[in-house]
Amino acid sequence: MSNTKINNIANIILPIMVIVITITLFFMFKPQETTSLFYINLFYIVFLDAIFFGYLNVLHAKTKELSAPYFAVFGIYCLYYIIIGLGWLLLYSLLLSHFAPLKVYITGLMILTLLWIIISVLTAQTDSNYKQTIEKLKEQGQSLNFYTQKITLLASRYANLCDEKGFKYETDSNNRTVLDRLMGKISFLTPNIFSNETAAVQISSMLSKCEDIIDETESVTEEKSEEIQKKMQRFVDNAVAEIDMLKNLTKG
Repeated sequence: MSNTKINNIANIILPIMVIVITITLFFMFKPQETTSLFYINLFYIVFLDAIFFGYLNVLHAKTKELSAPYFAVFGIYCLYYIIIGLGWLLLYSLLLSHFAPLKVYITGLMILTLLWIIISVLTAQTDSNYKQTIEKLKEQGQSLNFYTQKITLLASRYANLCDEKGFKYETDSNNRTVLDRLMGKISFLTPNIFSNETAAVQISSMLSKCEDIIDETESVTEEKSEEIQKKMQRFVDNAVAEIDMLKNLTKG
C-alpha cells in the first residue's frame, strides 16, 4: 500500500470512522429522556475527537512557520486539554449535574477551551518570533561569511601584487600588507552587525572601492607606486573607522 493511501486512511477515513462510531455509541446508549446535557456531551466529545486528529494532521503537515519543539509542546497542550475536558465532562455528568445548573458546566467548558486557545496561540507566537530570529541570524551569518571570504581573497590578491611590485609594508604585526588590517577587522565582526540595515550596503561599497584600488595598483607605473600605496593606506584607515562606527551604532 502506498504512502498516499496510508496517509488518506490516517488523515481522513480514520477520523471520520471515530466520529461516526462516537455518535453511534451515544445514540445506542441514549437515555429514554434526552436532555440538553446529552447533546452538549455528544458535541463536546466529537469536538475532542476533532482536536486529537486535527493535531495529528497538523503534526504531519508541519508548517514552516513553526518549529518541531512547538508541535511537541502543542501536542502536550492538546493532551492536557482533552484529559481535563473529559474529566470535567464526567464530573459534571455523574455528580454535579444533580445539583449544579447546566450553565456551570457550559461555563467550565468555555473557560477550559479559552485557556487552551490562548496558551496555544501565545506559544505559537513566541515560537514563530524565535524562529524568525534564528533565520535572521542565519542570514546575517551567511552575509558575514561572504564578506569575510571576499576581503580574504582581495587581501591575498593585493599581497601577491605587492610582492610582484616590490612594495614593502613595515609593521610590528604579522600583516603582510596594509589591507590585512582591514581583513582582520572584518573577520572579527559578529553577525549582528547586519542588524543595521545599511551595514551590508556600506561594506559592499567598501570592498568594491578596495577592488578598484587593487585594479589601479596592477597598472600603476613605478613613478606613482608610492602614491598608490598611500591611497590604499588612506582607504584602509577610513574603512576601519567606518567599521568601528557601524559597530558602535549596532551596540547603541
